[in-house]
Amino acid sequence: MTTRDFETRTKALIDKLKTTCASAGLGNDGNEFKIITQVFLYKFLNDKFAFELKKLSPEIAQAENWEVAARELPADDYDMLLLQLGSDTAKLRPRHFIATLFDQQNEPDFSKRFDDTLFDIAATNADIFAVKTAGGAKVSLFDRISEFIHDERERDDFCRAIINTLVTFSFEHIFVQKYDFYATIFEYPSKTTTATAAANMPNTIPPMPLPRLWPPS
Repeated sequence: MTTRDFETRTKALIDKLKTTCASAGLGNDGNEFKIITQVFLYKFLNDKFAFELKKLSPEIAQAENWEVAARELPADDYDMLLLQLGSDTAKLRPRHFIATLFDQQNEPDFSKRFDDTLFDIAATNADIFAVKTAGGAKVSLFDRISEFIHDERERDDFCRAIINTLVTFSFEHIFVQKYDFYATIFEYPSKTTTATAAANMPNTIPPMPLPRLWPPS
């Protein structure tokens, strides 16, 4: 797959997320940008984890479904793999996988499960990832995304739409070709955002280059 292919698929994914936000009343809203960047961060962490895990485990790399193979590993073997991961890779548990949330999407209170999963990833990796403001205050990697939806009755469907979008393809190959898909995420939405929404963006978390999420080498 070429860089152009990755860029095309990234933009298509952004368009689907923008459509999901618009359907929930957040089209061209300042919070739309926060949702897109944080959902892509989750996608990045999940797919980067898969890429690195397969490098460490031929069994997982050769499996038809890497998530199932990872879940079936004995706990000690799984923990050993986590210890071998580099400092630029989030340590995920099977409960954190995008595929796991996809399988759970029809359970009650799915939006809460979705938000709790993102918060759990941030807490589990608090010693690895450090995001701070210019003043030194810590910033959570994730908001409770579903709470951007004012009508609580619509939150489960909103999160289902997000998770169904994320499982459509994998970004694993970008880690071989070094494609900076986050540049597309930061630049592309702004080109399709109204002036009103653009004016609201300074009130959201400003875009940050992905390397700032990693611990210093």
